[in-house]
Amino acid sequence: MSDFNTLLAVKDLMTPSIITAPDCISVLETSKILTEKEIGSIVLTDDSGHISGILTLRDIVVKVVAESKNPAAVKAGSIMSSEVQKIDCDSSIFEARQLMSDLGVKHLIVVDGNKPIGIVSATTLLGG
Repeated sequence: MSDFNTLLAVKDLMTPSIITAPDCISVLETSKILTEKEIGSIVLTDDSGHISGILTLRDIVVKVVAESKNPAAVKAGSIMSSEVQKIDCDSSIFEARQLMSDLGVKHLIVVDGNKPIGIVSATTLLGG
């Protein structure tokens, strides 16, 4: 099985387009995007278009819904994870799974050099 893991690179399984939104967008609007695109996370950008963080469905449930906050009043940037984890596109899926496990994250931004080219999730790596 480890041969299989080293044969496939992250770029072979990644979602090649990254859905982004400005970090000043409301959680309500972000939720609409996640629903429409049928995705579990969105990359947030600052005023300059640089990645400022990532927001997941879990973030919304834990930090907004469970605390009975108004999703129209909460800015996505205020509840995002600002520590965005990245992985090189040529890394193996085994390395990606190990990195996710070590860091306790479920999404990695796939980069070619410093350029973000996709995203990979734990669900994708597990074949879901």
